[in-house]
Amino acid sequence: MQLMNNLFNGKGYIDGITIIDLEGEILFTAKFNNKLNSGSNENYEVVGKKFLDVYENLDENTSSTYKSMTLGAPLYTEKQNLKSKGRKEINITSLSIPIKSGSKIVGAIDLSVNEDDFEKDNIEISSKDFQKNIQDHINIETFENNKVNKLKGKDNKAVYETDSIITNNKKMIELKEYITIAADCDLPTLIYGETGTGKELFAQAIHNSSNRKNKPFIAQNCAAIPENLLESILFGTSKGAFTGAIDNIGLLELANGGTLLLDEINSMPIHLQSKLLRVLQDGTFRSIGSKKEKKVDVKIIAALNEEPLKSIEEGHLRRDIYYRLSVLNINIPPLRERKDDIPILVNSIISKYNIVLNKNIKYVSRNLYHNLSKYDWPGNIRELENVIIYGLSTVSKDKEKLEYSDIEKKINELTELNSDVKLNMVEPLTAMIQNYEKSIIEKTLKQVDFNVSKASKILKVPRQTLQRKVKNYDLI
Repeated sequence: MQLMNNLFNGKGYIDGITIIDLEGEILFTAKFNNKLNSGSNENYEVVGKKFLDVYENLDENTSSTYKSMTLGAPLYTEKQNLKSKGRKEINITSLSIPIKSGSKIVGAIDLSVNEDDFEKDNIEISSKDFQKNIQDHINIETFENNKVNKLKGKDNKAVYETDSIITNNKKMIELKEYITIAADCDLPTLIYGETGTGKELFAQAIHNSSNRKNKPFIAQNCAAIPENLLESILFGTSKGAFTGAIDNIGLLELANGGTLLLDEINSMPIHLQSKLLRVLQDGTFRSIGSKKEKKVDVKIIAALNEEPLKSIEEGHLRRDIYYRLSVLNINIPPLRERKDDIPILVNSIISKYNIVLNKNIKYVSRNLYHNLSKYDWPGNIRELENVIIYGLSTVSKDKEKLEYSDIEKKINELTELNSDVKLNMVEPLTAMIQNYEKSIIEKTLKQVDFNVSKASKILKVPRQTLQRKVKNYDLI
């Protein structure tokens, strides 16, 4: 909070938050000052639109939000002129912060203050109000460290179909046939598969095989968005829900008539899973701050990258929502269990990236296939694609055969990296014991609604001892 007090000339508040992806699409916006709304109507919907289409006087060279993505660093700009369609020009001061996924910049978040209002002393918002507003919406530090995914598919449409799933594997062929079953009804579908196995590929294929194919397909990674922001993104907000809030529809309404994919649903907070359960039961929900019940017709597809029963056991997934979601179930096997798919996948990747990289590879050596089959592929198809692209990028334009020597360096790097990861996963014995004890205490506390006295009786330890452990493990 001290940082914020030193910014915006010490005003201690902000008037708006906007989040865009790398392509300039607005993923989220919240305006606490109506003068910052982007149209003459305060309900004007800008989520999903291009940032530079909304603010007509800006371009990539004059927008501080775009500049922060280019520089890869926060950018503080005072008295920037802003002109949106249907609105008078205003002057704002903004702090633009790039959003990173690992080392890659994937978007930016912009915090802004209306300088015209400040100079006229027409706005009075205390630091306490600002802190509540920002906590209601987003934890900046947390968001910077999260992976941020845009809504998948151009114009909220699914791109992939069943034929897009390339396989020779018997199990995968059976799963492709099951897509028709999942698509022919409106029941929820649960897709489980390790990272990189193609869960969204299956989800899009289900949508495009259904009678919803001409309706929206929207994908949201639940691990990419902070808890408070995720609720408003899913369910929308109602005017008056918090200071400056306006009516905004959420992804459920945006996907009405179509399909909503919730990836890594085990990362969704438990209380939101409870709220989603009602949508699964009868298609109804309430936006944040609204007393009005809404009804939507949406097919929910949920995806997990860890075993569902493990997620339930660790308290990341509600048992009742699992039963609702898993009526239709697709378990995608990892690449190490279907290595017979490697040749056909390699050929597909080469065909695609020959064009992208302007290469002319027509053949693949047997030695390359042999060595690819010896590797375990913890990153699955995504990792295989990465390796083949690397090999293509290193060969000359007139070379027609891809050899193992072209990818050997990359395979050795990945093998070493995965070995280091496995070594780092081995915890000291004391840490393993503490983690086990913490998990047992946490599960017991949840069973008794965090009543320490009841938990101490179940665990048969003195209440004072349990109270100390609860405090040490920061469980309450």
